[in-house]
Amino acid sequence: MAKEKNPSNPTEINSIGDEASNENQSPKETKKNILKTIFGTLSGIFNSKSNEAKNSQGLKNQLREKYQNIKQNKKIFFPLIGGCFALFLIIIASILLLKQDSQKSKATKDTSEIASIKPKEVILPSIPKLEPQASEISNKSLDNLIKKANMLYNGGDKIEALNIFDSVANFSQAIASHNLGVIKLREKDYLNAIKFFDGAIATGENVSISALDAMVASFYLKRPDLYEYYKKLANSHISDSSHKPFYSYLYALMQYYNGYYFESLSPLLNPNSQNYKNQNNRLLAKMFLLFNDDYNALISLKEIAEPKDYKSLGLLYARTGEYSKAKNYLYKYLNANPKDIGSILALETIDLKTGNFALAAGALDSIKDDDLKKAMQTYPIKVVLNRSLFDVNLAQKEFWNRSFEIEEKLPYKIIFYYAPFRVFDAQEAIKMIREAGVSSDIKNIQEAKNTFIKGDTISTINKNITKALIELNKNNVRDALKYLEISAKSNPNHSVLHYNIGLVYAQMGNFQKAYTHFLRAYHLNSYDITSGLFAIMAGTFIYQDTSRISHQIAQDFENVPFSSKTEKEFLTSFIGYFTKNINDGMDWIKKANQKLPIYYALEAAYGIRNKDKNALINSFSNLKQIYSGDVVSNILYELAHNYDTNLKQVALRLHNLFLSDKLDLSSVYYGAAFSRELYVYIGFITGSLEKQERILEEKLISQTDTPNGIMQTMALINIYQHKFEKAYALYNILIEDFKENDAKTKFLGAVAAIGSNHPENAVLLLQLSKMDAPSDLETRYVLGLLYQEAGNFNIASNYFNYISNGDFKSEFFDFIIDVKKIKSYQK
Repeated sequence: MAKEKNPSNPTEINSIGDEASNENQSPKETKKNILKTIFGTLSGIFNSKSNEAKNSQGLKNQLREKYQNIKQNKKIFFPLIGGCFALFLIIIASILLLKQDSQKSKATKDTSEIASIKPKEVILPSIPKLEPQASEISNKSLDNLIKKANMLYNGGDKIEALNIFDSVANFSQAIASHNLGVIKLREKDYLNAIKFFDGAIATGENVSISALDAMVASFYLKRPDLYEYYKKLANSHISDSSHKPFYSYLYALMQYYNGYYFESLSPLLNPNSQNYKNQNNRLLAKMFLLFNDDYNALISLKEIAEPKDYKSLGLLYARTGEYSKAKNYLYKYLNANPKDIGSILALETIDLKTGNFALAAGALDSIKDDDLKKAMQTYPIKVVLNRSLFDVNLAQKEFWNRSFEIEEKLPYKIIFYYAPFRVFDAQEAIKMIREAGVSSDIKNIQEAKNTFIKGDTISTINKNITKALIELNKNNVRDALKYLEISAKSNPNHSVLHYNIGLVYAQMGNFQKAYTHFLRAYHLNSYDITSGLFAIMAGTFIYQDTSRISHQIAQDFENVPFSSKTEKEFLTSFIGYFTKNINDGMDWIKKANQKLPIYYALEAAYGIRNKDKNALINSFSNLKQIYSGDVVSNILYELAHNYDTNLKQVALRLHNLFLSDKLDLSSVYYGAAFSRELYVYIGFITGSLEKQERILEEKLISQTDTPNGIMQTMALINIYQHKFEKAYALYNILIEDFKENDAKTKFLGAVAAIGSNHPENAVLLLQLSKMDAPSDLETRYVLGLLYQEAGNFNIASNYFNYISNGDFKSEFFDFIIDVKKIKSYQK
């Protein structure tokens, strides 16, 4: 059996040379003898007559001339260089084997010693997932050193030549040990990685680099003591590398590990060389992200990006809002990695943000049950309230252009607010109203035509309608609705009743029921064009397809027996508004014998669409004259006069309007939902919410009528004040105790629930709201988000598919990536 070689035995190591050394020689002497033997061979190659040289200068000239001749002969030059490099590798191998024994006592940690220490359960600082980079050997630098040593040796300066070769050996061993450590680090063999890094440290070459990598290995071993030791060692030796091309990158790394994140930016932005451009830019991108600078992070990564970086580029473009570029890079990445859950979910969230709900639903459907847990941990979302809802500057700047999900939202509400109620006998109704002592100046009623009902039935219905009008004149919409519904139960096919009920529901903000009753009124009386147009308006709020109604109105319009020229001109202008007619000057209003408020409301709608300040001023001036104390008319009048200015400039004036005693707030307390919404929103713009809340609290204590409207106003104020818990409590009381069961109240209760971080309660309220308003896209959108947040991708996909055909943008809701959940999953 052959005797096993012992690496510590100098004789066996020296056997690779031409001459064996004496066993009694010291390791240092042995190494020098080896170097002499091999160096002699190198010397013979470069100059076979070197022993005949008379002096060192002559020898140098001969060497230079000989070298130039060889260099010009390519057939000799390249094989010669290859031979030199092969011999050089023999030198490195010999020295490494020799130094294994001589440096063994100097190693910082032995493998067996490290392995015997048990890891501690501790919390360590975050380590960036930087790709370990093996150091590159500079062949050119080493060749130059060898040539220099060769010249010195042949020139007689043998000691200096041997010193250079000693340095080369140390440098080579440092590189070899460090690169072996990097390999072990990549293999997650952290114990052996530290062993090799210690070997590199022991050479004294590039100590800071090897110490830094040993520090990373210690982190993964959960050894804070070793981590701190190597970090201090790296810090203490970093100046040794100040002349190296990697110095700026190394310095930046150490600043990062020391927790000086801002200080790491300077060396990364001002590198001392381009040798480490890729590593430099990757770390720079991470640093910019640490400071939430997505734009510069994107620039840094894009400069050195490879196909493996397409996903990161896609995510960065998404963070900067450039969704088309984001999707482009994510699709490229998915082409190479079709099952990457992160890319699929990133695309899904982008499609949700941009309104591509069908694509978002498809992405959720593509995630299999086996990948559901991973998907939940990759990009979990959290439903939040839309930030633009609470942006005071945006509200002050763009009040007239608040076109969130419905372009005509504000004009439609204005038209509904000023629309007339209908009676059969106007004189009889006015007489009853005056006898009730409510008002002597009734301007917003219309006589009904083509009722198809005669005798006592009309008289009975008219009395109940009049009772409803008495309550409406006191802004008691809920009591008015009761009288109308009593008559509707016994007369279900009465178009006038359905029109009035539809208008009450529209003013209450219950557009689902308003749509149902307006459509019923139009079907019962095809000459009632106004009911048909109101059905279209209400249907727009709930995303109902109203194309058939529009087509039917166009056909019926030609056959309507108009009672007056004014009625025909009004309806012609009304239809023109739906068909985007922008040239209607509404001059017919001046010629009308009876100027109804709805005429001026329609003029205001045209003014908003055409951005016509004069039309707005004219319409709201006339409405203010009709309703001098009405809060809505006064607010809109002030807003019209400042149409082309930022409302911030008139906020004080509006604030003082709220503080005055000129306004009749009864419509806010008991009346139409639009009155409450406008009152609260302008209070939000002007900073008057706290004052308004105090007024409402005092009214709530002193009033004896139904408090529903007051509580609804207070709850809405609390939403805008971010007092979500209080708002949620108020909506809960309204629903449970005061039976305010309309879809809008439940929906706003869900808004408050999400604001107060009660998603489960929000889901319940939204499901109840959906039952009352099944076609409302806002409700279905947020339900989809909430189910995705809960991890029920199938149901979420169904909701997103439902709204995929509509041009929808949520007014109230948005979502964010739940970073807290991601961190908890990582832990």
